[in-house]
Amino acid sequence: MIPRLTVPHLENGDRREVIQSQINFDGEIFTFCAATIGNPHCVIPLTEVNSAIAKKYGPILEINPLFPNRTNVQFMQVLNRNTIKIEIWERGAGYTLASGSSSSAAAAVAHKLGLCDSTITVQMPGGEILIQINDDFNI
Repeated sequence: MIPRLTVPHLENGDRREVIQSQINFDGEIFTFCAATIGNPHCVIPLTEVNSAIAKKYGPILEINPLFPNRTNVQFMQVLNRNTIKIEIWERGAGYTLASGSSSSAAAAVAHKLGLCDSTITVQMPGGEILIQINDDFNI
């Protein structure tokens, strides 16, 4: 599967690559990257992540007008070149302990940003998964 780092159906119809864009709400500004892994994802790199952040901001970001069809949200912390930690807010389901598509989206973004190598362990509250990204950006 090749992740696309675009937002499908942006409110203005644009399908451009969305890397390190800013989203502002309630006085908070987040830098985010979009990824589509068969479903939409909004990956937000932070210096530290926890469930409280996901539960507070996830529902607001899920329904942000930038994402007319709603989006999954991952709050991502890079631990080292081969390990990231994520907290997940899944569209339509809420706070989620683990997700394969969320792990893939976050790993794709970490690799695209040059923060991680091509083999990435994704840690989630519900467990961990190893994601490998090849030279063609297939996961």
